[in-house]
Amino acid sequence: MKKSIIIAASFILGLFGCSSQKKIVENAPFVIDKPSCQQFAAGREEGGSGFVLKIPVASVTEAEVTFGDVYFRGHVLSSTTQKEGNKLVIICEYTNKKDGPKPDIIMHADPMEEVGNQPPSISKPQEKEFPFELAKDEAVLSFRAKGKNKWKFHKISGVKDKDPLIYPARPKN
Repeated sequence: MKKSIIIAASFILGLFGCSSQKKIVENAPFVIDKPSCQQFAAGREEGGSGFVLKIPVASVTEAEVTFGDVYFRGHVLSSTTQKEGNKLVIICEYTNKKDGPKPDIIMHADPMEEVGNQPPSISKPQEKEFPFELAKDEAVLSFRAKGKNKWKFHKISGVKDKDPLIYPARPKN
């Protein structure tokens, strides 16, 4: 009797576990046209580096579809849309920021003069879980049709790497 209850409970929990997996939709209500990724590096160390992912979308309007997160190269990126000509472009930006300028540290023979020093922070912001296995030139775009509550996922292949942008450093006076 106990074994049948345990088996039934594990079967029911197994059914709920399957619904949390993200399924990729083959036929999306839009057409992707030549997605690209461009690396960048700031001229100063504090500026950081990263990449900009651009996904041009044809034959869809913002009134028909809402775009969500983009999964690309191990990162979950927030997306913004902007109009370029007659196409809608989804833009995702990822920045590897350094810790920024370091605060001044007071070094003094009297330890009481060093009271204002802050200890370094060790915590990093948590990134969202990455649920897909993708090649370097693949991304997954989440979208939702207007009037629907369920997010769908569409795999994009053929993301081309453009030449990186290396911004110059500020001139020293």
